[in-house]
Amino acid sequence: MKKKLALYVTGLLLAACGGEDSAPGPIQPTPGATGPEQAAMPQQAAPTPGAAMGTATPAANSPQPAAPAAAGGPTVQEPMATGPTPAVPGAGMPTAGAGNEPDTGPMEDPTTASAPCDKEGLPMDGSLKYSPGGDILPKPCQEFHPTLNNPYAVRCIDAWPDYDSGYPGDELCMLPPEPDKGIQVGIHPQGLDWYDQVSQGDMSGYQNVPMDFLIPVGAEAERNYKTRSPNMQSFNFYRSATRMRSGSHHLIVAGAANGTGTTEEWIGGNVAEGLFGGVSLPGAQRVDENVPVSFEKPPEDAEVGLYTNFGANSVVTYNMHYFNSTDQPLMREVWQNYWFEDDARTRVAPMFGLNFGQVASSFAQPEQTVDDHYVFNIGGNIRLIMLFGHSHVWTSNFSAWLEKGDGTNQVLYQSFDWFDKPTYRYDSVAMNPVPDTEKLTDGGHTGIVEMKSGDKLHFNCHMEYTAERAAATESPIQPSTNGALRFANQAYKGEMCILFGSTTRFLGTPAVSNAAVPDFASAD
Repeated sequence: MKKKLALYVTGLLLAACGGEDSAPGPIQPTPGATGPEQAAMPQQAAPTPGAAMGTATPAANSPQPAAPAAAGGPTVQEPMATGPTPAVPGAGMPTAGAGNEPDTGPMEDPTTASAPCDKEGLPMDGSLKYSPGGDILPKPCQEFHPTLNNPYAVRCIDAWPDYDSGYPGDELCMLPPEPDKGIQVGIHPQGLDWYDQVSQGDMSGYQNVPMDFLIPVGAEAERNYKTRSPNMQSFNFYRSATRMRSGSHHLIVAGAANGTGTTEEWIGGNVAEGLFGGVSLPGAQRVDENVPVSFEKPPEDAEVGLYTNFGANSVVTYNMHYFNSTDQPLMREVWQNYWFEDDARTRVAPMFGLNFGQVASSFAQPEQTVDDHYVFNIGGNIRLIMLFGHSHVWTSNFSAWLEKGDGTNQVLYQSFDWFDKPTYRYDSVAMNPVPDTEKLTDGGHTGIVEMKSGDKLHFNCHMEYTAERAAATESPIQPSTNGALRFANQAYKGEMCILFGSTTRFLGTPAVSNAAVPDFASAD
């Protein structure tokens, strides 16, 4: 029965999300339609989605792509939600975070040394070949930053002066770990030869990039890619870093140990394969995700020995959703660093908060405003480690909260920005911004979250499937011509309401909740 149910759900997901032929491509007008339809991009094959998305927290001031523009209309530069602020090495308190700011281009360093620096840092003359880890910062007189100044994720543009691909996003490339300390897995136009070439200064692999790696101007596309990890034996990891080039909306990753088949290939758009066919690995909701966001491991993580397992000789499947609202082609490329961990006592459990009833029914009819509300019933003591929501343009408020046994609610996560949803980590180091329902600014709880038996973890998508919402977001799709709003991985034509995250024990599948939605979760 369970096998039949899994096959049934897989079929529903395939029908809802579409295969390779239905992958949306450049926006083109369709006769008789108010908004544009999406034609298929030139494709060969694509990577399959992975399991639940990443266990990481976004860095402040991450470069984010603009939301796709309506056909014939202006490009919309969406404001960037702020993620948790990392702690500085040796400091007692984390630094203050920046506010929501528009994306202004490549990622820049948040601090600059104001006096001559006499500290010795890592060599930045082209001789450094790997991220060494340890406690020496690449830029020793600047504060630690998980993306911009991190010895576990040294940026290529810092270490290799000649690194220039000719495409946006070079500032996100990072050197792999030293081979005895970890591995790097990724997606590159050079294939598995990427590191051997670029570490020697050979950038020729970025010339004549195959079409499968490119996102044309005005395109929205979901593609899938399979590669093989370099580790011949399984290992445990805690620290990880994920980077994607500009234009990325999400990255879902899964690994299947001792897999068979080709080592490097685009495959069909079978979204369900990754979700059900492997072990969840860290992914990304933004172009940069890091675990942890601090230099040192948070003490409560160290106390219990948090870890995730990476299988031997794994086939790693990447599902990538990209927009390109710029005036030049973008390139798909991914780097992921995984660091070996010896202290492995408490395995991190991924949260894939999808009620499969979404797949078989519709969310709303044109001009309806609805709340799509789900709940996990907590049994036992479980620590919540990380959360991030996933939805599309019609969701104006994505909220998650903990209903405690005494009936009080603790707001954990709120995002009002459909395109750039943040990831929040709940530990004693990361400082998450405070949500504001009046100003519609994203935020979440700061600190450790312990869930107890009898508690309920809720999440709700407040969906406004209206012409007014279409105008406010410059949607190229109108509800009146799109019809019933259904589950689909298309930013404008479909919706999703999924709560991803991680905990110290598997929570199962969320149930539909008929309870009243608190005012903060339905504010718009």
